[in-house]
Amino acid sequence: MLLTSTLALLALAAQPEKPRPHIPASQLTDIATILAHDEGWPLSDPDYTLDPMKPDTDDGFDSIGIYKKAHLVRMYSIDRSTGDVVDFLRGCQVFRFDDIKSFQSKVKEQSHATMLTDKQLAAKAGCPKLTVVNTRWVH
Repeated sequence: MLLTSTLALLALAAQPEKPRPHIPASQLTDIATILAHDEGWPLSDPDYTLDPMKPDTDDGFDSIGIYKKAHLVRMYSIDRSTGDVVDFLRGCQVFRFDDIKSFQSKVKEQSHATMLTDKQLAAKAGCPKLTVVNTRWVH
């Protein structure tokens, strides 16, 4: 009986995490617009556009790109469990702006996820390490 219970618990623990629902395109656009503004990207310039990305495999992130004349200049990938936002395509960066903290709190609350350390988030994003972006740098 004890062995059966232990095996059942191990089987439950070994099950992969249920994938979180995708973030709606409108919400992706809202978060990207906030971050682009915080960084200084001139989204009011008609040469710049936002476009949600559709990956071949589900890695737990929903992504949206900033394009200048159809060339990708920035990617925001949002972890659907924690709300953390990274750019693992262009520099392994994590975005830490106050403007998105309430969004991140809501995502974590809904998913019941624990906060990831920077090392854990880097590993999940496929990066050796993450550089924090929290100031305007595009002029």
